[in-house]
Amino acid sequence: MRNKQILKLAACLIGMASLVLQSCTDVKTTDCDKLCGSWTSVGGKPDVLVYKEGKAYKVTVFGRSGMSRKLNPATYLLVEENGNLFINTGYRIDVSYNEATDILTFSPNGDYIRASGITTKNKQS
Repeated sequence: MRNKQILKLAACLIGMASLVLQSCTDVKTTDCDKLCGSWTSVGGKPDVLVYKEGKAYKVTVFGRSGMSRKLNPATYLLVEENGNLFINTGYRIDVSYNEATDILTFSPNGDYIRASGITTKNKQS
């Protein structure tokens, strides 16, 4: 009977130790400077501009609205939480960057390629 209690205690301690070790791991952060620049949608969605303003990174979406298709830009704060990037448009839009292919992906809007290789580090006000 005593051996069963010791085995249960050992199992609990091992479980707690693994949880502690997992919580101590570093969360990978994204170098948002690499995202700065103009991006064009592969699927015909609105173009976007990613730029740094002060210490914050922002995303401007150049949508068109109405019958006249008037340009209607909207700017959102790029947020990093637990190693994941997203913008909050009223809905959470996840953002990921593939450095190897230089493709920016907005979920659910699809893939974006860098426009003309131009990067914008800081927006001048």
